[in-house]
Amino acid sequence: MSDNNSITNTKPCLVQTAQGFSVSYEGKFLYSKYNPQKAINQIIENLTIQPQTIIFCASPVLNYGLKELSQKLPDDCLMLGCELEPQLVDFIQENKNTPEGDFSNIPNFSFITKDELYNLGPELIKQKAGTYRRIIRIDFSAAAQLHSDIYDKVVENVTNALMTYWANRVTLVKFGRKYCTNFFKNLSVCDKTVPIQKYFGSFEKPVLVFGAGESAQDGIERIKKSDQNDYYILCADTSLQPLLANGITPDGVFIEEAQNVISKCFIGTQSSDIHIFAGLSSIHSITRYFKPEQISFFTTEFTQARFIDRFEKAGILPPKNNPFGSVGITAYYYALLFRKDSSVPVETYGLDFAYSAGRTHTKGAMADNARFQNSNRIKTDTNFGAAFNQTAFKKTDKMYTTPIMARYEQIMIDLPRHCEEHSDVAIHEKAGIGTTGLPRYAHNDILLQEVASLEELKSLLTGETKLPAEQLEEKITQLVQDREYLYLHFPDGHKFAYTQSFLNRVRIEIDYYLKILNQ
Repeated sequence: MSDNNSITNTKPCLVQTAQGFSVSYEGKFLYSKYNPQKAINQIIENLTIQPQTIIFCASPVLNYGLKELSQKLPDDCLMLGCELEPQLVDFIQENKNTPEGDFSNIPNFSFITKDELYNLGPELIKQKAGTYRRIIRIDFSAAAQLHSDIYDKVVENVTNALMTYWANRVTLVKFGRKYCTNFFKNLSVCDKTVPIQKYFGSFEKPVLVFGAGESAQDGIERIKKSDQNDYYILCADTSLQPLLANGITPDGVFIEEAQNVISKCFIGTQSSDIHIFAGLSSIHSITRYFKPEQISFFTTEFTQARFIDRFEKAGILPPKNNPFGSVGITAYYYALLFRKDSSVPVETYGLDFAYSAGRTHTKGAMADNARFQNSNRIKTDTNFGAAFNQTAFKKTDKMYTTPIMARYEQIMIDLPRHCEEHSDVAIHEKAGIGTTGLPRYAHNDILLQEVASLEELKSLLTGETKLPAEQLEEKITQLVQDREYLYLHFPDGHKFAYTQSFLNRVRIEIDYYLKILNQ
């Protein structure tokens, strides 16, 4: 502790002012030397906080303003504080028993470490999914400016994570039941197909990956001028028809689409030798179009759920990847794993994540053909949405992109580094027995156990099995929460609710999934 004139010490220390204590650090005051609490209290007084908000409290060296902020918070909000300056972290710890440094009695507030701060976005989605909708940052002292860029990046990352989660929730409400239906139907035949692990680290010749963007034509022309056998060619489902139309038969096609509309991409291919790499949540009818030895499954984690984790731990899921949002990126991701080592080049065509005005796909793609097929004298084949899209912004003078596609591009740029960090894990997964590392009888046994659990849950919900009220709620809650596929497509399905309305809907879903699993 020092007086108001002693600010030459580079280490942090308390400084007595006329209206309380300030803190000096490296010759500067972190709070006003006249009225230390005034500035932060004024900010909080003028603040309007919406429900389900996380307040990131940057650099609260002293507890000024935190109690006042806590009193303004709606019940479903949370305050998180963090300090990244090492000397100030020590100072906070040293002064935790002083009136100004005691943070223990502030409701809904907690300090997080540097590592916890950096992983805040993923942890919120994993541990508190559906609880929060936004994050705001408040600087509680001048020390926040020492690491302002990092704090800005954390807020940006958490915002993106929350926005992505809620955007995915909308998708799950619309398609979640379809995803889960395909998941179980494909899982039931997964052990009959070729393990995708067989392809990991296998190819020494250059790998070409095709999307359905306009630059796919450049790759097609390249192959025409050379020998197709010089390359291992992979493509997204939507780029299959343009390749076939130019006499190019890819070695593998990736599919993640859950709806039957994607079947049009496979017209005329049933008698070919093309290998199909399918996500477990993709259309199940693909297994009827091709022989089991032509199919390999992978698991796209379309949502974070206990039932997916349970099947993964049981050993019956094929290798799992993040939901990239683009099947072209998924194809590129596995292409990086398929090559023998990092010296084998992987080149992409049609993964532009940009488009010229009025055009979104390469010539001959399903979307491109549909424009011409659906055009008439009244409705032209011009794609005005791709020419005047208000959310689009210019990438070059001739090409346009959108924030979503720009994000896809960044994901693809980061993938090679990610794959190098995890390549040893991927290669080791080749050692599995069959597709999943389990003999077929074990695979069937695990699915039969799932049927038995659903039958037990049905018996509890219908009253066939009698239990005391408290025990009944505990048992039903445990069985349902471990099987999110029963409710994740509900509009309120981001979390389980032990209410009559919610359980009535779950009861209907049980019969639906029993029918699927018993086929």
